[in-house]
Amino acid sequence: MPWEVETIHIQIGEVRTLDVDNWQIIPDDRQQQVEIIGGVAVQDFGHIEAGDKVSCNVTMTIVNWEVVCGYWNSRQLVQITDEGGNVWPSMRVVVKSYQYVSRFPKAVKATLEFWRL
Repeated sequence: MPWEVETIHIQIGEVRTLDVDNWQIIPDDRQQQVEIIGGVAVQDFGHIEAGDKVSCNVTMTIVNWEVVCGYWNSRQLVQITDEGGNVWPSMRVVVKSYQYVSRFPKAVKATLEFWRL
């Protein structure tokens, strides 16, 4: 079947995706500007690595989608391997949205976040 290829784009636990795009890392940088009379001050609580997130859009088979939904519903921490081969251990899967792929009823496109804990 055309959507079941062996190419790994990313791996979510035991699931290999068919495609990934818009991979972005969102660091938890806890600094902000505070407006004060006559200027600005900075409140800085540092970069909290445990709060970092990764966001992306993925395409996967419906069978693999059910596995990812299981990770999400059970709040199971899983290992993520990105396209560059970098391993992100103990990440929580958060489903932001999903839809079927047009003309491919056995495939799902989803917007996911992975939270570092």
